[in-house]
Amino acid sequence: MKSTALITCLLLLCSCTPEIWEDRSGCPSWFSLDFSKVDPNIKQLHIWFTDSDSGEMLLVDTVYSSQYDNYYEVELPRMDNLKCFVWGNINSNTILTEENSLNTSLMKKDGMSSDSLYFYGSKHINTRKEFVFDTVKLNKEFATVDFIMKGRPQKGDDIHIEVESTTPGQYIDRRFMQGTAYIAVDDKVNLEGNSLFRFRVNRQERLEDLVVKILGTVEGIPVEIDRFPLGEFLKKSNYTMTTINLKDVTVTLDLSFNFITIKIEDWSTTYPVDIEI
Repeated sequence: MKSTALITCLLLLCSCTPEIWEDRSGCPSWFSLDFSKVDPNIKQLHIWFTDSDSGEMLLVDTVYSSQYDNYYEVELPRMDNLKCFVWGNINSNTILTEENSLNTSLMKKDGMSSDSLYFYGSKHINTRKEFVFDTVKLNKEFATVDFIMKGRPQKGDDIHIEVESTTPGQYIDRRFMQGTAYIAVDDKVNLEGNSLFRFRVNRQERLEDLVVKILGTVEGIPVEIDRFPLGEFLKKSNYTMTTINLKDVTVTLDLSFNFITIKIEDWSTTYPVDIEI
């Protein structure tokens, strides 16, 4: 009887033994980014990880196109709200301020076209888990504008254009910077007897503030021949700066008949324009 009771007690003890779990709440989380959907023509990606609540910068890094085939893996602290911001193609036309905060900015160099910038921002990420995954899908943050001038002004030589705007750049979390900026477009291409000026404009907070100035020289003196509100005509054509991927635009200014034509992808609109050149 005693031996039977002893065996029974041993069996009960074995069946009630709890599982042992390791407490890893103080250990970092493994965060993986998938770059497989990134165009390899985008040469490099700048990455920022921030605490969504405090804005504290947790990590800053750069990844190059040769690394896109592999997962990007990094250890991050366990947090409820973390954000990841990725900008692609930050090159010589962009001034990047390294402030290690959300006020780090990407400002276009004055006089230059925008770099061909791309952006991805994650939603709130919870890194309380052991492993976290995200896929980078970049948005196009610039528009290429082909500005075609048919005919030539009645006055002025050495014709070129400048483009004025009120959004010189953005912060890494995509907030707009306030100020003024301009693009000097001196190079022109002869296009079937017309002048083609090509430039890239960064995403604008106020599209209507985009203005084109036509410049030249009169008797050797630089002058502003005329200006017209390009942004207002774009808005009339239902062009928007709030779309996920900015669309490229062809603008044709006909100096003989005082018309401007806005072509966006496969559709176009034409408006009369009041110009005195």
